[in-house]
Amino acid sequence: MINRAVIWTLIAFISFAGIALGGYDLSGSEKAESLSTSSSALQGIEAGAGALAGAEIPQMTATAAGTEQAFSTTQTPTNTELLTLLPFDAEASQSTHVFFKGSYLGWNGFEVQYPRASPGLWIERSVSWSWYATMPLGSWARELLYVPTASPISIFEIYPSGYVMKHDLGSVPPGYYYIWYYADTPGRHLSLFALSNSVSNAVTIDVYGIYHQKVTPTDPKKECEKNSYCHWVNGQCLCTMPDPVDPEKEKCEQKSYCDWVNGQCLCTMPDPVDPEKEKCEQKSYCDWVNGQCLCTMPDPVDPEKEKCEQKPYCDWVNGQCLCRGLNPIPEPSPEPDEATICQQNPYCNWVNGQCFCTGLRDSSSGGLLGNSAEAQTQI
Repeated sequence: MINRAVIWTLIAFISFAGIALGGYDLSGSEKAESLSTSSSALQGIEAGAGALAGAEIPQMTATAAGTEQAFSTTQTPTNTELLTLLPFDAEASQSTHVFFKGSYLGWNGFEVQYPRASPGLWIERSVSWSWYATMPLGSWARELLYVPTASPISIFEIYPSGYVMKHDLGSVPPGYYYIWYYADTPGRHLSLFALSNSVSNAVTIDVYGIYHQKVTPTDPKKECEKNSYCHWVNGQCLCTMPDPVDPEKEKCEQKSYCDWVNGQCLCTMPDPVDPEKEKCEQKSYCDWVNGQCLCTMPDPVDPEKEKCEQKPYCDWVNGQCLCRGLNPIPEPSPEPDEATICQQNPYCNWVNGQCFCTGLRDSSSGGLLGNSAEAQTQI
């Protein structure tokens, strides 16, 4: 573990030295005090931090993001959040892991093993709280503090040049808190915090030189509450999934004269009648979709309708055949052919293209009588 004597030597040195420089967040803060250390003191704190974190911290200062990238943002916190210990919701962090004793433990396992009397400090990465991270210049990230007892708290940052920045954070009840850390200078930074009778582990941060222009501070609570499905709770923006899209509601709201109220579409005027749509929806096997009539089967053939539509001067309307102008002259029946005339005579038969009749002609009726060969007459 860390060489506590080295840390306390540094803290004692800080208490008596003093040169005014920037701050943990912004220069000129009344809570900030900038101090310088001798080279031997700086080497001592670096050695102590390295002994505590072990293989977690690379020997060389990172000049790019790498796999240890902090979960950072270029959004500047509000003025009320700067240099302030903010309550941390441990219950909301159950899915993350925490670095301790050289490995990352699930939150529940970490809480079982971590000594409750020791202060602890971590920096936030994407799915874990770590003792080492890289950050782009000009970005912000959260540091997590575990405070074991109520005590005045001072947090220290050691810059790459050797300067030490001290910030007095006041006294808070025991528990978990977070504070915003600002990457204002490229190079390797160390941070730790001290209580009246104990000191935390050190966190190492490699700031690489890709500058992100700072933006105007905004109120995250107001930004959060702009979303109807988000709520600001204990300093965090908690969002639920937006309501699923209701196709009926969506269809209703596309009409300028309709509003969706309590699950119903209320309109100030009826929908305009679309004759094609109306005709389509009269068929049980058809639906009107996106301006088209889609049917699951073809229309049944109506022989009367089919016969009507074959006439160029007629239309089939509402089950009736309506024709324009006067009814046309009926077409004359075709002249009957010889075979038809032959077969209409009960005494005649049409054979091989000829009409053969039997019997003799009755003198009184003009018919044929008998069955003699002489009586057979070819017509």
